[in-house]
Amino acid sequence: MVDNELIQVFELFVALVAAIAAYWQHRQKGRAVEEREEAVVEKTIAEAMQCAAEAHRDDVIAYFDPADDSVTTPPEAVPARSWKMSDETKRWVLSGHPPDEQASLLKQIAEAEEQKKMRYVISVPHAFYEIEYGLVKGGGRG
Repeated sequence: MVDNELIQVFELFVALVAAIAAYWQHRQKGRAVEEREEAVVEKTIAEAMQCAAEAHRDDVIAYFDPADDSVTTPPEAVPARSWKMSDETKRWVLSGHPPDEQASLLKQIAEAEEQKKMRYVISVPHAFYEIEYGLVKGGGRG
């Protein structure tokens, strides 16, 4: 009789261990499934971010490519110095011009910069300047 009771206790112990092992395996499987789902979501987000970054990069490249006019307004990441004229360059352009022509040139520069143009021509009655990326590319007087 003692042997019979001992066998039953042992069987209950083995069943309890098996139940604990099954529960632990079920929890591990649940965690693995959650981690896999999170990895899939993270991968999808990373792919979307990479696609957006590549599209943005392509826009920046197209903006600076003289042969490509598909992007005429600079993307937000392009610094203003890419199309704005420095104060030194403005002083050089204005030198030798009377005050009314200086005002006209400054107004034309401001309008072009407001439109974020990277290539434009400014002129007054006796001179013109070709501007590219805020720098004087060419021009003439006469």
